Amino acid sequence: MHQRAFLLWGVALAVAVLALPVFAAERELDQGPPPSSASEIATAFQRVLPSIAKRLPIFSWIRERLDELPPFFADTELEVRTRTYYLRKERTNDDISEAWAIGGSVYYRSGWLADLFAVEAEGFTSQPLYAPNDRDGTQLLEPVQDGYTVLGIANAKLRYKGLVLTGFRQYLDLPYINRQDNRMTPNTFESITLTKSEGEIRFSTGYTWRAKLRNSDEFASMTEVIGIDKDRGFVHAGALWDPNENFRVGAIIGAIPDLYAGIYSELSIGHDFTEEFEIRLDGQFSYQRDVGKDFLGEILDENWNVGIRTVASYAGAVFRLGFSITGSNGTIFNAFGSGPSYVDLMQRSFNRAEEKALLASASYDFSRIGVDGLSVIVNFVAGFDGKFLGERRRGQEIDATIDYRVQKGLLKNFWLRIRGSWLSEQGVEQDGTDVRVILRYDIPVI
Repeated sequence: MHQRAFLLWGVALAVAVLALPVFAAERELDQGPPPSSASEIATAFQRVLPSIAKRLPIFSWIRERLDELPPFFADTELEVRTRTYYLRKERTNDDISEAWAIGGSVYYRSGWLADLFAVEAEGFTSQPLYAPNDRDGTQLLEPVQDGYTVLGIANAKLRYKGLVLTGFRQYLDLPYINRQDNRMTPNTFESITLTKSEGEIRFSTGYTWRAKLRNSDEFASMTEVIGIDKDRGFVHAGALWDPNENFRVGAIIGAIPDLYAGIYSELSIGHDFTEEFEIRLDGQFSYQRDVGKDFLGEILDENWNVGIRTVASYAGAVFRLGFSITGSNGTIFNAFGSGPSYVDLMQRSFNRAEEKALLASASYDFSRIGVDGLSVIVNFVAGFDGKFLGERRRGQEIDATIDYRVQKGLLKNFWLRIRGSWLSEQGVEQDGTDVRVILRYDIPVI
């Protein structure tokens, strides 16, 4: 009995650290600045099957020489992706986390050999510049404020008639299990996946046996990374029907034996009234339940979340209004990546038991008035009736993000991001604040 209680408390602590308000994040902003139109917003399922954009290299003479070789060498990509990141977070319980780190990654991807075989690799590092030991918890560094280096991506690919089979260390971008690339280094996974990312019908399926979370240099089983001393993997399968740019519907299911199983589905409908004025309606549904030996115990029996969002855009300005409601049997379990919820912000996910949440958001792309590369987004969410430690609580959070990306010249791909978040919650003595400054400079060598 004592072992069971100890296990449950350990899992509860892991979930609190990995999944709940402290490190909630907006999937839309993980990979880039806010979109400048409604049609550019990628849904959670679209991110499962991303298109790969190839950037122009800075050493064109190397590319010219490679072009004379077979495609396996000629289409090689090599990028140095540098990053420095400052984060200071003051929680509502007066706990402070603060660090400034520097690092990034080196990324390599070959071309296709006989249009059939390719390889991919990426090594990551994060090292402290300023990291007081008494202010751990930013997830920019390993505990306690230590640097790390890891080979996070290392895989081989086979391709045939639009199908791609990828084996070993890779990115996953599933609704609840994904790279969560909002610190120094992303989550990566040891998996075998089969995907079809083009055409009207697209799909992804696979099995994942180990994961490396954001501020770690070690891979462990899907249960071990959340504090359960068992060896379990994750299986998933999903499909998306995307007949045109104004309609898409998809669903994906997944399970970790003896832990939990879930389904995520979404629907997106859009309409272009003019070249500048677009509107769209998005809906999402998540359902989770315990399975098998129920390692999560009382943390999860079964639960659900429903979200609705409408988006309108005009001449670079994008406005979002959304609503979310979560079932009564606990918080949505989300320990392996950013959540897909429309109301998921920097400090709170607003998905506690019985919580209702309202979203209001506005963003603007200043390139429409001649300032190329500058964009701003403000998100506001108000949550009501969420159960926390046996009490119902209200909360409000407002996040502001300023992005500037150099568009041309030697500093093209230089990206400055400044973020601030303010959280007010009922029943606590002070507001929570979160300040982040991120500099990224991606150098496509070849």
